[in-house]
Amino acid sequence: MIVRIVWGKLKPGCWEDFRLAYKNACEMSANTPGLKARWLSRDCDDENAIYSITLWDSEEALLSYANSKLTREKLFPMIEVYSTGTYSMDVAEVEFSDHFGAMAKTPEKVLEA
Repeated sequence: MIVRIVWGKLKPGCWEDFRLAYKNACEMSANTPGLKARWLSRDCDDENAIYSITLWDSEEALLSYANSKLTREKLFPMIEVYSTGTYSMDVAEVEFSDHFGAMAKTPEKVLEA
């Protein structure tokens, strides 16, 4: 399992428009092969900083998505207009996971979902 974490800075005052564009991009790519989960988070101390976290079956699935025509020509342009251009991206292999509460799933069930 692979996790991609993107940190970025938004132009001031763009959060709501960015959030809606991100949600639309998610809906357009909802059936992406290998994509298991995704989250959008807003920094608690900096209202213009965001984190996008995605969980993937494999690095190949992530790269296929990132290099796809849909991503390059539709999804990224939808959200990049709100970015300052300052961002970082990290990709890592998941070595351990633990889930709590009503949404708790075993790692096997996360992969099956």
